[in-house]
Amino acid sequence: MFRLFVQLVISSLALSSGSLFAGTQSRALDIGIVPYMSARNLISNFEPMRHYLEKVLGKPVRIYTANGFKPFFQNAVKGDYDLVISAAHFARLLQKEHHYTPLVMFSPGNSALVMIDAHSRLKNVQDLRGQVIAVPEQLSLASIICMTRLRDNGLRPGIDYTLLEVPSFPSAILAVQKGNAAAAISASPVLASIPGDVRTSVRTLLDAGDFNSFVFLAQPRMDSAESDLLKNILLKFGQSSKEGKLFLANTGFGNITLVTTQDMNKLDRYTTETKRLLSTTP
Repeated sequence: MFRLFVQLVISSLALSSGSLFAGTQSRALDIGIVPYMSARNLISNFEPMRHYLEKVLGKPVRIYTANGFKPFFQNAVKGDYDLVISAAHFARLLQKEHHYTPLVMFSPGNSALVMIDAHSRLKNVQDLRGQVIAVPEQLSLASIICMTRLRDNGLRPGIDYTLLEVPSFPSAILAVQKGNAAAAISASPVLASIPGDVRTSVRTLLDAGDFNSFVFLAQPRMDSAESDLLKNILLKFGQSSKEGKLFLANTGFGNITLVTTQDMNKLDRYTTETKRLLSTTP
């Protein structure tokens, strides 16, 4: 299975808070991030987090992604990553069926959106009938939520509208900007991270509702002392560090908060459709 590896510059800083990892100092902490955008943008967006973790843990930290949501999920199931930053519906499956431990999450409040050209004459969801909709990844939670809302409004993919599959969320917005699609499925954090001229070229036709975007999970082989340390470091990164404030401002994720049992239980509504798509997506 193709696996896209992004290895960043390694520092040799070692601080006392990384002492619980002393037995594995020579081994890097491998982070797998769901490929919601291009590898280049992932590197740029998550570099403050990578650098902070490396500095505090006193060990190399490397970032991995994959060439799609399904390969990413399969890599996580195989145990390729120590820490997974996963779409929330994948996180629930990893927790329930593969014994991953949820640590923290980005704060709720992200919206699943259907975007159209800023000057489009489309006024409501029914106006999408017969149109082309750019979909970055059918397995993404934003896509599942938006396409469910379209079905609730009597719009069926391949019948009432045409799907244009594109590599990433930003490329879906670009498809609208270039006139290759009338609409694009997107999410609020994506809009925050794309260039301003691209962001202002589109407007929201449908806000399909809030959802939890990403959950951070520890691989089952990580013991509780290590995972607790990592959880506390991530919370401090998001809530009080300069690097964290820069990261959150640039990505639009809000904050990093504890993930609760209730948060994870709410995701059960999406697992059936997620498993169906995993079984049918190439």
